[in-house]
Amino acid sequence: MKVTYTKKGDYLLPDLTIKKQDYKQINKYGYLRLDYIKNHKKGLYTTLLMKNELTNHLLSVSIEAENRLNILMGQYKKSNPLLSEKVKVIINLNG
Repeated sequence: MKVTYTKKGDYLLPDLTIKKQDYKQINKYGYLRLDYIKNHKKGLYTTLLMKNELTNHLLSVSIEAENRLNILMGQYKKSNPLLSEKVKVIINLNG
């Protein structure tokens, strides 16, 4: 990786930019993961941040957690028919 510099007064400042990424939403589980690695896995947090991989990591955690939640809720609805009816009533009230 070649770094270029710009002279500002007496100083040479590196021309650093962050790559543009597709904007995707990080959900609750992504933010919970962020809080966990910030407070308990500082090395991992710093590494992901410096390699510009933190957002991708949080997005993958968000997607995986959402998929697991959908699978578990589907299984729970099948095992408990009353829950399906309650969900339908709630959707009708909110919709």
